[in-house]
Amino acid sequence: MATRKRRRYFLAGLALCILLQLGALTGCGALQSDLAVEAGLKQILPDAVILDVETEVGSDHLKSKRFTIENKGVRFTYENTQRRESFFNTVVTVSSNDYCQQLFTHFSREIGEIKETYQVEVEIISDSFVQVRHDVADMEELADGVDAMEEICQLLRDYLPKAQLNWFSFQLSLLTDYGENQQYFIYQREDWDAAYARQLLYLDFKADVEEGLVSDVGLSQELLDAIPQKYIRSLYINGKPYQSEDYEICFLYNILDETYYTRVGFGVKLNYNGGVEDYLQREIIESYYPEAEYTISPRAQTSTYTIGADQYLVKRRDDGLTFFKNDTELQIAAYQELSGTHTGATYYFWVSVDDFATLLGMTVDKVEEDGVYLLLPTSSVPSDQAPSDVPVSLSIR
Repeated sequence: MATRKRRRYFLAGLALCILLQLGALTGCGALQSDLAVEAGLKQILPDAVILDVETEVGSDHLKSKRFTIENKGVRFTYENTQRRESFFNTVVTVSSNDYCQQLFTHFSREIGEIKETYQVEVEIISDSFVQVRHDVADMEELADGVDAMEEICQLLRDYLPKAQLNWFSFQLSLLTDYGENQQYFIYQREDWDAAYARQLLYLDFKADVEEGLVSDVGLSQELLDAIPQKYIRSLYINGKPYQSEDYEICFLYNILDETYYTRVGFGVKLNYNGGVEDYLQREIIESYYPEAEYTISPRAQTSTYTIGADQYLVKRRDDGLTFFKNDTELQIAAYQELSGTHTGATYYFWVSVDDFATLLGMTVDKVEEDGVYLLLPTSSVPSDQAPSDVPVSLSIR
């Protein structure tokens, strides 16, 4: 009986899945109207003008439209084409354009001069994807590619798309190769930030040097010393090293606020090998506060615990976490990506070291290259183990 029941549920679920897929494809086969293309172009390229539209019908009765467009003297094509999708035998539309390629062709002389000045290569990866490549031989030349891209973006600024459209592909990238590759992508005008790109490149470069991944590039110890350390991988609580067999201890440097962050996870109960049972903060809390009664509710997507007289509640949302202490919301920001580094899974978030300490009922003593140092509340430490009277401050090199 149980087997038949499971089979009925499976068949019903399969049928629903197929219906949803078919529903998602319904109407996808219609070509865009001229007005729809014109309206979309005005969002991303306000000066673009459609010069001509050609419609063709193939022997299979599938249609295609080819738009000839001009934007401030740069002429390019946009194609909207019907294709038959084999799995459901339905008609869908695909789009392509050569604006990125034609833009670089239009400014080939100026870009050629930039290439020569900074010794970079410009590679046409596809009609809508152009890559600036910089091969590094010496650390002092590391940011030359960033300088080249800055001049290119300034040259093309009024021509770069103001926004992104899912049917209009445009992509620039800066690839810096020093044995390891670092890539920075630009999809729209506001994506490029030369200062941020330069700092991110140096940060990643130093991290790769420290991991022994850079061997054929001349290094400058003076320049390396001036770059922040991307990762700190040691934690000390009341001066004693904290080690975990189940979780990685990792603090990430955030370029934007020059502060270190660490990964947390709340409201998720998976096994250690397959994911998390919350994460490192649960292990620390249970280690230092045996009466914390740490509870994870995957259904409600919450975690609750008690430290002394304080009750903590953390709620998961689709786009982040909300933190409460004694029913009062804490102003703690949680991010999934910082300094070009993702947390690794949707159930992890980066929080600052200060906020991490707050969630542990602790304070930050100091942050050094050799580790992050936290202090337990004095009431939780036996008098003979109380930390020395050191000012509580955050020191980042």
